[in-house]
Amino acid sequence: MQVTRIGNGSDPAIYGSKVAWTDRGVIHVYDLTTKTDTMVNSSAASYPAIYGNKLVWHDESNGTPRLAVYDIETAARSYITKDVDSYSIPAIYGNRIVWSANYNETNYNYNVYMRDISTSTQTRIAYGENPDIYDTRITYAAYDSGDWRSIFVYDIITGETTQVPYSGDLNNPHIYGNTVIWSDTYTRLGYIAMYDIVTKKVTAVTNDTGICDDGSESGSDTGAHTNIYGDKIVYAKASSDCLGSAGVYVYNISTAQSTQVFDYEINILTTPDVYDDTVVWGIDNRYSDDAIDNGIYIIDLSATNTLRQ
Repeated sequence: MQVTRIGNGSDPAIYGSKVAWTDRGVIHVYDLTTKTDTMVNSSAASYPAIYGNKLVWHDESNGTPRLAVYDIETAARSYITKDVDSYSIPAIYGNRIVWSANYNETNYNYNVYMRDISTSTQTRIAYGENPDIYDTRITYAAYDSGDWRSIFVYDIITGETTQVPYSGDLNNPHIYGNTVIWSDTYTRLGYIAMYDIVTKKVTAVTNDTGICDDGSESGSDTGAHTNIYGDKIVYAKASSDCLGSAGVYVYNISTAQSTQVFDYEINILTTPDVYDDTVVWGIDNRYSDDAIDNGIYIIDLSATNTLRQ
């Protein structure tokens, strides 16, 4: 299947037929249906997140960290400035935006905040970092009472918080429906695991074998960049071992199978995202010193039975 390059930049995010990314501080919004690229003026934008026609990103165009909120249809723009710092990376679902800021040196945690942009109401949720949101649930990582980071799920309606029954150095959770995924970065770039909120079952996604026949540790390079939509988890693999070579992968939850959709040289970290059958990715130039390509690429998984390029 043909992989399509739709632009240049980094940190792509996808929702429906729209892909957003940044290129030298400017936001791009690409429509997969019309194949048109619209630039949104900014001089220091990063980490865009998209839901419907709402776009949010980290913005330091005026020299101060803030979150920009943008309506793709009307081009209306506003900023969130309260409790936002240089670490704040937003996630959005509906009218709710979540992020973390304001590191607390006493308990080694940031703070998780939620803002309803329809009412301009902002709430501190908990101590934690790197939050994600789906419907009325927020997931985040935080140091618990011990020395390890754990994953938590907060219910906006009930106000109840659940700790995922899994120990390790857990980071960067994402949530879709009743499934939470995260990276356990205790070893190298980490493994990916997932938790079913209903069945309360934890499943290893990329650490099935543990040790390869040659004695190397398998799958411990897969946790740097992940995302989930429906039955699919996308992730980046940075090296080659018995689980596969470096590149972009899709894990099918129902079949528990991983499939490589694109090859890369080792030590090239990509930042994949997924919506339905469309996977989009760019290269994380912050950690991929060998990267010479800054393209934004997409692939349609429904167009072929064989995914690997």
